[in-house]
Amino acid sequence: MLLGILLVLFVVSFITLTRSVYVEQTEIVPKRGGEMVEGIVGSPRFINPLYGSTQDVDRDLVQLIFSGIMKYGEDGEVVNDLAKNVTVENGGKTIIVNLKENVFWHDEKPFTSDDIVFTVQALKDSAYKSPVRANWVGVEVLKVSELRVRFELREPYAPFIERLTLPILPAHIWENISPEKAALSLYNLQPIGTGPYKIASSKRSSEGNIIELRLRPNLNYYEQIPYIQSIVLRFYETEEKLIEAAQKGQVHNLTLSSTTLLARIRTGIVHELALPRYFALFFNVEADIVEKQSIRDALALSLDKERIVKEVFGEYGIIVNSPLPSHAFNTAEIPTESQDITKATALIEDNGYTKEEGVFVKTFQETSGSITSNLQRGSQGAQVRSLQECLAKDPEVYPLGTVNGVFGPSTQAAVISFQEKYAEDVLQPTGLTKGTGTVGPSTRAKLDELCFNQPSEQISLAIELVTLNQTIMLEIAEKIKEQWSSFGVDVKITSFSVSELERDIIKPRNYQVLLFGEILSIIPDPFPFWHSSQVKDPGLNLSVYDNKQADRLLEQIRREMDEEERIGLYNELQAIVLKDTPAIFLYDEPFLYITNSNIHGTLKDDSVIADPSKRFSNIANWYIKTKRTFK
Repeated sequence: MLLGILLVLFVVSFITLTRSVYVEQTEIVPKRGGEMVEGIVGSPRFINPLYGSTQDVDRDLVQLIFSGIMKYGEDGEVVNDLAKNVTVENGGKTIIVNLKENVFWHDEKPFTSDDIVFTVQALKDSAYKSPVRANWVGVEVLKVSELRVRFELREPYAPFIERLTLPILPAHIWENISPEKAALSLYNLQPIGTGPYKIASSKRSSEGNIIELRLRPNLNYYEQIPYIQSIVLRFYETEEKLIEAAQKGQVHNLTLSSTTLLARIRTGIVHELALPRYFALFFNVEADIVEKQSIRDALALSLDKERIVKEVFGEYGIIVNSPLPSHAFNTAEIPTESQDITKATALIEDNGYTKEEGVFVKTFQETSGSITSNLQRGSQGAQVRSLQECLAKDPEVYPLGTVNGVFGPSTQAAVISFQEKYAEDVLQPTGLTKGTGTVGPSTRAKLDELCFNQPSEQISLAIELVTLNQTIMLEIAEKIKEQWSSFGVDVKITSFSVSELERDIIKPRNYQVLLFGEILSIIPDPFPFWHSSQVKDPGLNLSVYDNKQADRLLEQIRREMDEEERIGLYNELQAIVLKDTPAIFLYDEPFLYITNSNIHGTLKDDSVIADPSKRFSNIANWYIKTKRTFK
């Protein structure tokens, strides 16, 4: 028995020791295998870099299937993808790209510089009607060799390196399809790329819409072959249906349009990613009332942004205080300005408003055209004309009614008739019984009373707030209205669909205050949003902002190739913009991506991504299965 016990102890000790040594000498690493199911709102239309930038579902698929010269790294920086290296010459006007060797398309044809030249030329060709064409007008691309291309710019443009993240098309396929037929090609839904995944199969609804795509790894991928062996993409008509599918366990991963929907998702890991964007109240500085900076300053001081963001988004809200927010860019952090009702009230009162029954009002009395000097026979000019216009309103007093600006006999007779008709107010106070025909102080006062001094009118301080007809935007607008109304401003909210807002409101700049969002790039170019040349459509200067000093900085930012110098210019620009108050910068919310708990290797929380599709920028590193290997 003793021998048996000792033998058991020996075996257990040996196994424990062996296991301990094994664990110490090995590490857990990703293993190929597993399936991931992603739910997406919408249905694929153009899995094609020429057209696929207009809806999220197409951008997601392009990200998985295609590659660009450059790509976004795990920290949001722009790094090499198809490029082996990139050099910048001629002060930023020339960019030379050396391409990686042994890169193949999904159909096993070799990738060359011809594919890049074709893609850029197609984008520039108006016959293709690409929505991203404007980004490439003025850019020349030249083939230097099979694996080398050169880009020539008219002017240095620092953010151009980010433009090179453009996914590349296979020339050997698309050069045989005319531009006029490109949008109808089957390759828009059966794409051939060089990216980490390719389409294996698809399912369609009875109406012919794609409802599911299955992707498998590209085994010829020039970088690490993806670990996850199957990605199933399921497409839903609405976000509501997507959430229902997630609640039933039919999808593993999904994105949400707002953090306010998170409470409806009961399982999964929540990833918070940052987008280079902000939402703001844009003042049309040429519109009534808000053309005065003191009014804009008062409206800004009367808002408690922290309360608005907390009430709507809870812990997920991000307060934004700048057109270049520090949470997305490496700019100087601007502290949130505290609500100051006293200071805001003083600014409003300086503009002639008083508060009555809780609302700021201004009293107007029209005195235009009143007679301010004595007139007599022989007088001429505008004052005489105003006198004649007033007298002519009473045919009994001035039957001729001539208005010529000359104080002649007929005008004199009319003045006498007027004085005697209103003798109680005009003649008696001065002891006269008959009209004199001379327009003195008492006559002028009576003329002003009858013709020029209109009844006073009170006009409230009223603002029309325009925004999108979307739940979150309307909720934010209501919070703003609540605070401004409490301050004393009469606020009206008007909302429109996306197409209506763009066509009828933004293009003609037909608004006082616009609640809207703007999306920048990872390497921001604020020129389209704040330069005075962009105040009219298709420019995006929503505040109609015009500051010559800011214009010079915006032009310099585009040319500055050194990142540290450019950040310094960003800081100068944001200080100028904030001083002028063309907008009230409000908030942002993180981009939420929910994944199954067994999916590892995704982007780190708080990573900055250029757009939602870039959550897949490191998809080849994602894994489900693991194994142990010796260190």
